Amino acid sequence: MKKLVNSVFDHLRQSELKLAKSILRWKLQKEDRPLPDNGELNIAASQLLDEAREIARKRGKKLLDVLKEEAKEFFSSKPP
Repeated sequence: MKKLVNSVFDHLRQSELKLAKSILRWKLQKEDRPLPDNGELNIAASQLLDEAREIARKRGKKLLDVLKEEAKEFFSSKPP
């Protein structure tokens, strides 16, 4: 049973990372900015997801809403 639970959580984490990467790519393309290499994108997506989870936990919000807010803040703080 523990293996099944771990497998489900691993799948959810990978799905969340894919979503975070999609949001980051979309935001960069919308701003006509170059896409970073895949490694940098994975790191940024993982950090975004970790921050979004923490914020969602503290505020009782949906993870997707927090991801959108964090992506907006992340890119507004970076120089063009």
